[in-house]
Amino acid sequence: MIDSATGMKPGERYCVESLEPTHHFSGFFLDGKYYLGPDLLTAVGWLDGQNFVYDELDPSGNPVFPESVAGIIEDLTLTMADGASFKLQRLKVTDRWKEPSTADSEEPNEYLGDKNAKPLRGKVVVITGASSGIGRAAANAFGCEGARLVLAARDEEALFEVLDECTECGTDAVAVVTDVTSNEQMQALADSAAEFGNGRIDIWINNAGVGAVGGFEQTPLDAHEQVIQTDLVGYLRGAYVAWPFFKAQESGTLINTLSVGSWVPQPYAAAYSASKFGLRGLTEALRGELTDFPDIHICDIYPAVMDTPGFRDGGNYTGHALKPPPPVYDPHLVAKAMVACAIKPRASTTVGAAATLARFAHFVVPGFSYLSGWLTRRGIRRSAAAAKSAGNLFTPTEFVRSIEGGWRMAKPTHRIVFTLAATALIGGLAAAALRKDRSRGRERIR
Repeated sequence: MIDSATGMKPGERYCVESLEPTHHFSGFFLDGKYYLGPDLLTAVGWLDGQNFVYDELDPSGNPVFPESVAGIIEDLTLTMADGASFKLQRLKVTDRWKEPSTADSEEPNEYLGDKNAKPLRGKVVVITGASSGIGRAAANAFGCEGARLVLAARDEEALFEVLDECTECGTDAVAVVTDVTSNEQMQALADSAAEFGNGRIDIWINNAGVGAVGGFEQTPLDAHEQVIQTDLVGYLRGAYVAWPFFKAQESGTLINTLSVGSWVPQPYAAAYSASKFGLRGLTEALRGELTDFPDIHICDIYPAVMDTPGFRDGGNYTGHALKPPPPVYDPHLVAKAMVACAIKPRASTTVGAAATLARFAHFVVPGFSYLSGWLTRRGIRRSAAAAKSAGNLFTPTEFVRSIEGGWRMAKPTHRIVFTLAATALIGGLAAAALRKDRSRGRERIR
């Protein structure tokens, strides 16, 4: 039945016919929601009657559209808030988007319009660090998959904003203010999740994280300790409190947000590197204890640099403004990978081609760490001066919390990735050769 007001038919996709003069509406409408693409399971807009609500923030955290209403849809016509009008046209769903033909297909169903084929519907999912960045994207993604959410973060106000976003999707969710550096609060989070899930916890996502950038000795010791308490011990706490529930029900999935920094050292972020390298050891050790529990899974996600507020909010002891190195990727891609792992668990997932290239370069180039340190140091020194700050290490920041940080370029290209790879390989080989020459020089001196 066609909606008499908007002109849209349930189960059909509609896109803006002309994109050239209008806002970035390159996605599609489906059943009252707006999606950026068929492979992104998170709705980023929705219809409130005929109003098109598009809750987008600019890089400074201010709404792009007044009261989040981008326009009105009537009779397949989108009339923008500034008066511009655009037609909507029906999209043909390609075979790749359709529901699998058999119930036992190994591939997760990506057809967003099929509300009866959501394997995560009703599953209890705990997400730490849910107030911004990857955690917030994951909350929206799992919410739109019909999962029942337990959202955890330190920032109470931002946490309840995410709660509202998720319940707008029609899912059931609760918010539990939690600091992952506290044993008592993490145990309380697990107990609250089990109560919410009638004794079950199906999926636990360790995601909360902080960072501190600065020279090793210029960064205060308590800042180093706080990073490790959050990024490493916080994950251990999450696994520790979830484990009894997983083992009692003989099933469960632990999803950990690691980093390309788990394989490639991050100079000027020593505690972060220690945490991420340590997480690999933690998850491998835990897997070794699960031989009698084939239905308990540990899934590690290794993102490249993501467009989150992390570089803005983290501790900065460099005296310079921080900016993520390109290429910078959409955090919704990590949320999608988490959903895929929840549906079909896999031990390791890398998100972003640059992460794979960096890992490869570190493996084959002996001098890669020296090159990375030189590049990082050069980038920091060329940045504008900025006051040193603990950022969100010990308390939430006053900045507006959001999924994206506004760092991405309008049109990222493969050339950037290729250039990074070539620079890493050539520069790394040069660094290795330099070290070898220095070693020979020392031998001659002796």
